[in-house]
Amino acid sequence: MADRLVACMDEALFAAATPGDLLITRRAIDKAHLRALEAAGFGCVHRYVGDVDGAADVEHQLLENPGLLRAISEYRRLSPYAILPATAELARLTGHANAVPCEDDVVQVNSKAWSSRLSVRHGLVGAGHVVSSTAELHTAVQSAADQGHPVILVKDTYGVAGRGTFEVTSDRRLARLSKHLRGQEERGLRVELVVQPRYDRVADFSTHFHLDRDGSWRLLGVQSLVNSGYRHEMSGPAPRALTSALRHPPHPDVLETVARELAAAGYFGPVCVDSMVLRSGTWVPVLEINARMSMGGLNLRLDERVREYGLRSHLWQENVAVPDGFAMDHFLRALRAEKLLYAGGSAPGVLPLVGGSLAASRGRLVCAVFCPPESFARLRIRTRAAASSAGVVLAGAA
Repeated sequence: MADRLVACMDEALFAAATPGDLLITRRAIDKAHLRALEAAGFGCVHRYVGDVDGAADVEHQLLENPGLLRAISEYRRLSPYAILPATAELARLTGHANAVPCEDDVVQVNSKAWSSRLSVRHGLVGAGHVVSSTAELHTAVQSAADQGHPVILVKDTYGVAGRGTFEVTSDRRLARLSKHLRGQEERGLRVELVVQPRYDRVADFSTHFHLDRDGSWRLLGVQSLVNSGYRHEMSGPAPRALTSALRHPPHPDVLETVARELAAAGYFGPVCVDSMVLRSGTWVPVLEINARMSMGGLNLRLDERVREYGLRSHLWQENVAVPDGFAMDHFLRALRAEKLLYAGGSAPGVLPLVGGSLAASRGRLVCAVFCPPESFARLRIRTRAAASSAGVVLAGAA
């Protein structure tokens, strides 16, 4: 299911597009959904490459599509969600060779090991411990346990959305993981993991900035972050007092350090830094660095579009069960019946962002809720009820 959902999440890039931009997705977007997006003021020029079985990503498919390559070359900027193996070739063929960093540099800085070592070099609280063998894993886990942490997280350095995160809560679970790693070592495979306590946190947030080729950077914004397990569930406006209260080190100093290190490694482009505040009042400045666009970054784009109307954007997603025969228009009609569907302007409302994820039998509900922050919880409840009336069953109720 995960791969099928990932394949259609590029529809969410409507959040980053403005009228006149060209957005290319893997699959066609439901026509009723397109009309709803356009009515809300989020229209753009849309093309799709077709769902070619076995194709690794949209970029590889574009390399075989001369018509779309010509269309891309007519635009001044190229803004991929992330740098993938075919992105550099796509940029070269469309006249945007200088628009993207080197893939090897991108791979390096997106590693959790890289961000953990950055934290260690600069003495930042909460740095993960990088291990490269089963023996080092045992030592790191024991050290964390001796410090009183009941749950220790072992993370794949390139795991995303919670995939590749393993909770060690007992000797038995550690033995299970060790057995798997020893098998890798015996086959001569490289082992690199990050060991980190599961912290007792009271707030998660992400900071977004854009890093230019010359090393200068500009802050885009800060988002409150809610995770379901270790996967993104909601991004929304962060209280102004959150970052201004951060000390030892101050929040701007951390961003300057991260930007300087990324630039030295050859990266430029969008950056998301995940952080957390612990119950003790301590803050963990760099939990990980995502050198790409992100869901929080997309929500900031939406937020910019609706703030002039006195609204704020909350990007929310959750797993659902979808019945056979479901069509996106069923959900849109249910939202309209409840006067929930956002149609632009100052009236609060909800806008589904990804229609392709609502396909039988397991899918994902991805919506932007535009409203004052204090109204979000109530509108989310109403949106869930509308989804249920359209036959979509929330994961918690399945």
